[in-house]
Amino acid sequence: MRYAFFLGGLVGFMLTALAGFLAERPGEIVFRDAAISCVVAAFLFRWFWSVVVKAFIEAAHQHRQQAAESMKAAREGSAATSHTPAAQP
Repeated sequence: MRYAFFLGGLVGFMLTALAGFLAERPGEIVFRDAAISCVVAAFLFRWFWSVVVKAFIEAAHQHRQQAAESMKAAREGSAATSHTPAAQP
């Protein structure tokens, strides 16, 4: 999560600084805006990363549940066929 925070800050700073310089704004205004967007983007990336991690955990949990249910169904199916009496000639 720490890397997502740093990456978000870097992306926010660079995008805002680039946009400010392309708009030909004064340097001190550009860096002030870039610093503010650095903090905001860092927190947004951190939140988004936690959402992504929770989604991966939930997907893995659902996948395990489905696998367990299919194994249970396969065992019950094989147990039901093994208990049927064999046909007598």
